[in-house]
Amino acid sequence: MGEPPRGMTTSRLSMVRWGLWCALVVALASPQALAAAVKRKDSAPARPQELSLPEEATASARPRDVKTWGMEVDPESHTTTAPFLEVALDTGSGGTVGDAPARPPLARLTLGGTTTWRNYCARPGVKSCGEYDRLPANERLGDTVSYASSVPYLGIAAELELLPLARSESLLRGLGLSLGYRRGYSSTNVTLVSDAGRSTTREVVATDSVLTAQALYRYFFGMGEANAPLGYAGLRAGLLTRAFDVDESANSPLTGTHRLFPAVGLEVSVPLLRWVRLEGAGQFFLSPKPGKGLGAGSAALDAEVSDYGTSVSSFGWEAELGVGGDIWGPFGYSVRFRVSRFQDTFSGAGTKLGWDEGGVAAETYSSLHWGITASY
Repeated sequence: MGEPPRGMTTSRLSMVRWGLWCALVVALASPQALAAAVKRKDSAPARPQELSLPEEATASARPRDVKTWGMEVDPESHTTTAPFLEVALDTGSGGTVGDAPARPPLARLTLGGTTTWRNYCARPGVKSCGEYDRLPANERLGDTVSYASSVPYLGIAAELELLPLARSESLLRGLGLSLGYRRGYSSTNVTLVSDAGRSTTREVVATDSVLTAQALYRYFFGMGEANAPLGYAGLRAGLLTRAFDVDESANSPLTGTHRLFPAVGLEVSVPLLRWVRLEGAGQFFLSPKPGKGLGAGSAALDAEVSDYGTSVSSFGWEAELGVGGDIWGPFGYSVRFRVSRFQDTFSGAGTKLGWDEGGVAAETYSSLHWGITASY
């Protein structure tokens, strides 16, 4: 094809130039463009804007120590987590709350009740009640006494243990004192037969009273962890008095006994769990003769021996087994079963029929003791 005419090319270039000039005029004439142009002309040079970074970012941007280069540093690694003051609460029950070592309590008070059964027998001319009962009927001569409580003696019990040196670290911390009191009541119907053969039934009230005052020494030992409850093995010795009184106004054939005697024994307590301890104890009674009590010298006390002979020799023992433990804080519980046994051997002639050569008497108490303990 041939070359286009020169006139046509010139006209096209003129139209393009005219279009560009029109677009430029429209753009400059708009208000937005004019405002932007004025603002750029009047405004001062812009200052660089400061960027605020968090403290963590600033710390991470700092130069790292050569020793910690490439490792993440814990911001709390230079602060201690140990408390400024640590307090351990003493439960008062032979243990502590926290990591403090366990310590025995300074004092422990037990308040509760008792349920007691009493058996008593007296037989002339023999060495035991069983020996007399095995004799033929025609050989059982003389007055005898047999009593077995069909209704238990219900009463109260209190015991206080003091260990004033328990907070020390020496072996003397086991020295202490124990004071106890128990009293039980029972009402029994007794049938009386007169010389004319008439029988009457009367209600007889009897009481069983026990007082104890003994010195203690306990050796405490741990059972594993430092703050676990302590066990102990110990020795106790002191005085006991036991009185079985019968209402004299009832004119009852029941006889009472009064004893005042020293005793020595052993005791042990082994914690099985934090709230369970196995406890046991045993005592020997040294010459617990009847007719001796806080009211010594009365005719009734003298009759406890003179009815059966001119003199008496006695021995006795006591054994107990039970459980105890801590319930909450300084408070706990104690449940024990106890058996006390006395045997009296009389010599000489007594005032009762058939007691020309003395005889024997045996007295047994079986009792259940329960209570709440408070330790400090």
